[in-house]
Parts: sequence; structure tokens; C-alpha cells
Amino acid sequence: MKTLITGGPLFDGVRLHETGSVLFENGRILDVRHTAGIPDKAQTIIDTAGDLIMPGIVDLHSDSLERSIEKRKGVFFDIEFAVLNLDRQLAACGITTFCHAVSFADNELGLRSPKEAENCLRKIKAFQESGQALIRHHTHVRYEVGSEQSFDIILNLVAEGLVDMVSIMDHTPGQGQFKSMASYVKFHSEEYELSSCEILEKAKAKQDNNHRAWEMVRILTRTVSDRGIPMLSHDDDTKGRIDLIKSMGIRACEFPVTLEAARSAFKEGLQVFMGAPNLIRDTSTNGNLKASDVLKEGLCTGLVSDYYPESLFQAAFIAGERMSDLEQALHTVTSGPGTFLNTDNRPGFLAPGAGADILIVNRDYRWAHIAGAFIKGRPVFPIQAKF
Repeated sequence: MKTLITGGPLFDGVRLHETGSVLFENGRILDVRHTAGIPDKAQTIIDTAGDLIMPGIVDLHSDSLERSIEKRKGVFFDIEFAVLNLDRQLAACGITTFCHAVSFADNELGLRSPKEAENCLRKIKAFQESGQALIRHHTHVRYEVGSEQSFDIILNLVAEGLVDMVSIMDHTPGQGQFKSMASYVKFHSEEYELSSCEILEKAKAKQDNNHRAWEMVRILTRTVSDRGIPMLSHDDDTKGRIDLIKSMGIRACEFPVTLEAARSAFKEGLQVFMGAPNLIRDTSTNGNLKASDVLKEGLCTGLVSDYYPESLFQAAFIAGERMSDLEQALHTVTSGPGTFLNTDNRPGFLAPGAGADILIVNRDYRWAHIAGAFIKGRPVFPIQAKF
């Protein structure tokens, strides 16, 4: 059944038009016009009455599943139960393409231990293929530099075709997110309830093994690159680190912790992704680089939800106000991250042949909200429809 959405301004992933219409059927967009209608027979016509028409949101990095499984410290829920409920939550947030950031970081990190992470990743893929999913689920494997136990597991997952994206994270103290040993000890004592002695032993082991650890990264990135899987680097802090990751075929930098790293990444042609919670609060949780500073310099390719899915939709409109450029701000949550993924449904765009992931957005109040959404061409959560 052909459905036409019309009656409001339209952002197609490239330009923001004063008015526009989108026609879709069987989960695919048939036509997009920058006029108030499309000369075609549509069985259903939806008039947005001035509300914005835009692509569904693309989220490249979120740890939300971990938080859905372990709602309180040491209180765990079934993975399949958590994925199902998170799927519905994400749809309500306007996120139509979602990359689950699954961390592989050896056994000291609980859910991030290799075996638990592998199980989690397999359950995500099974859910996506089960027919239950409202949105499009992708897997984002986060590999901790030096994780011996994860190495072969990830290579096997890549070979099975279960990995959609890979990021390299290095939490060795003395660089990146943990500039000082004190910050490293503080984080691990609070987050994982380890003693100072245990933390210092692990820190020394990471530091002593650093050279071999990066040789393993080179092997991993070669394999991933050969498969055409997009790769990112996490928490980069210097030009030297940017040069290193670029030499490995990594083409994006997420959460750079310094402006030097963000500028270097942009200059070298790497994409730069920042956290939406950082932008909304206008501060980094760890006192690192502010997303607003990256946006002001025009260095930011896109935003990700990091740990708070609800933040991504709102961040686009906050970015639009701060930059006085709503068109560019909408890029950061749609086509900006969408072009990074290796998929054929063109997430983040409204264009013929693209998947019919479409949001209708009301902006009459302080906080924008979703008035209607279609995912894979299906109506989902008409929260406050004016049609």
C-alpha cells in the first residue's frame, strides 16, 4: 500500500527544504519531492500540518544494552528480554538504525568479558533475524587493546559475518581517557569495586604489554579491513595517535578527548563522532573535550547516544540552535553517521530506494518531540499525531 507523507518542511539527509513529500511502499521509499505533493496515487495520505519530515536517526555507538541487562550493580536480566524492551524504547526515541556497542575487554569487566560479550552479540543478531525487531540492529564490537582472550573470539565472529563495525579502545593509564594513574584507579574502584592493589597490578600489566598489544591490533585491523567492515578509534588524544590509527585503515575517531586530536583527525580526512549527552549537558563526564567545541569548529561528522538513547534526537535540535544551522545539525544524527555504515538501505536519507525510516517531528514546544514514525515502512508509536 502506497503511503504519502506531506504538509511540512522536509530534510532529506542532504538539504532542508521549506516543504516536501515522501512516498513509500513495502518498506522502501519510492519518491521524494520538494513540493506539497507527489503526482501518484497513494492509498494513505498523511498531512503533517507543518511538522518536520526527516529520516530516522542513526546511532553508531551506544552501551545501552549493557545497562538494560544490569539495571543495578550486580542485578542482571535475561539478554533476550533486555534486547526486546530496548528495541521498543529506541523506536520511541526515533532511532531507527542502532549499533550495539559490545565491549570485549577480558574478565575483569563483567559483562565486557569475552565470553559474555560474544553471547550478547550473538543474541543481538538472533533477535534482528527473528522478525520481532521494530528497528534495524547492528553490532559494534569494541576491542580493548591488549585483550588476549578476545582476540580469537572477535576474529571468529568477523569470519562468521556477525560484526558490522569495530572500534579500538585503549584504556591503558597515562594516555587517552586516563591521563593519570589516579583517574584510572578512581574509575575502576568505583565502577568495578576492585581494590587499589588489584587495579595497579592490572595497570602495570597493560603498560608492560603495550607493544605486543598494538601488534595484535594491527593483525585485527587488517582482517577487519579486508572484510570491508568500518572501523573507529576510541578516546584519541594526540596527533600521533591519529597518525597511528590512520595507518591501520581506521577512518573515524569517536569521542576524541582533546581538540588537538579532533583537529588532526579532521585534517587527515577521518570522520569525528561526539557524544550527544556531552552536547546536551555541555560538558564531558570525565572533564574531556566538549562536543560543542568540536561543532563550533565544524569538525563533527555526527553525534552518538553513548549511554543515553533519548539524548540523540534532542541533541540535533540543540546543535541547530547553537550553530544557527538546523540543516547541518540534522546531518549529525542522520546521514552523517548513516554514510559510515556498510549497508544497502541508505540509513539517514530520504531518497528513492532507501529504507522507509521516516520521522514526523513537532517543534512547537521547548523540547522537540516525535509526532509520528515509520520504520521499515510500518507505522510505529504515533505519540501525538496532528493528522
